[in-house]
Amino acid sequence: MFQVATLLAALTLAGCGQGGDDLMDDYVARVANVLDAEPAPVDPMALPSYPRPRQLRQPVPDIRIDLLDAWALRGCEVFKLLGERNSILGKVAEPEIRLDYERRLLTLLPQCLGSDIEIEDDLRAELESALAAKRSAFPVHLWNASVANPDYAAYWTGGSEPFAAEDTIDTEGYKAAQSTLSQLVESPMESTGSDWLGALERMGQYPMGGHSLQSMRVAIQRLEQAERLLRAAAEDRRLCPMGPALKELGFARNVMVNIFTGEVQPWLVTVDQRFLAGFDPLSRIHDTLPIQNEPMADYVGVLQAWHDRYRLRIRQQVDAWQALFAACGSQATSAG
Repeated sequence: MFQVATLLAALTLAGCGQGGDDLMDDYVARVANVLDAEPAPVDPMALPSYPRPRQLRQPVPDIRIDLLDAWALRGCEVFKLLGERNSILGKVAEPEIRLDYERRLLTLLPQCLGSDIEIEDDLRAELESALAAKRSAFPVHLWNASVANPDYAAYWTGGSEPFAAEDTIDTEGYKAAQSTLSQLVESPMESTGSDWLGALERMGQYPMGGHSLQSMRVAIQRLEQAERLLRAAAEDRRLCPMGPALKELGFARNVMVNIFTGEVQPWLVTVDQRFLAGFDPLSRIHDTLPIQNEPMADYVGVLQAWHDRYRLRIRQQVDAWQALFAACGSQATSAG
């Protein structure tokens, strides 16, 4: 039954249509009305908290190649790159810029060492040692430029409202940006600085991850309210107390078909898809990089548990509707 540009422009698009919280509030109100019951208070739920930058940012070993010592490399392209790194701007570069420098160095320095340029043995040994150390430290740069990057964190921490019931958000575009980022982490030597900047800029236009978490929280809370109402009504056979079904059973079926199946379910599927558009790439990045970071491991685990709870609530909502009709000897899909 279930299928499991600018920031301003994106937010404008996000505002189109009925709010997801309004949709779910209306659904619970209709269930309560048809069952002549009051919904229980909403159970509070804290959103998953993305780790703080200081918890994520990994220290980078200070492996420098001095320009004077490397003067012998002036005939190689890598010499210009070393100058770039040792400049004022190079010393304060953002993580994704620093990553691109390290990537180019790991490409250009071996080419230089393998060329016919004359390099003294002591310098060659020093450069080969630095190259090995930089290769070892490269995953740290990947980590700092991706999940430890504040620009990436904003994807999950922004967004204070659920998705609208109907909107024109470019879901595939933001999904593609997330997928691109995970692919860059998996194959970093095939990337360029502009690839990283483009992916981070695209996902920074709209915090789809944050909005998906807000949406899932509202959905879980309201579905739990509705389920309690439905199961209580099934248990006391409220819609068929003397045996034959009351006319209210038909009203309940209308709520299930027209509101739950016709309006709520499509929104729930959209929320699920938009959450996974960010969560699946995050999981791949976390599994790809050999960085042991407990706060991020905990966050990924919390997101997985959050998603499991979300899907469970949806399955149990269907079960609760079926139980309501079964209690009166009927079926949810039948008209009798």
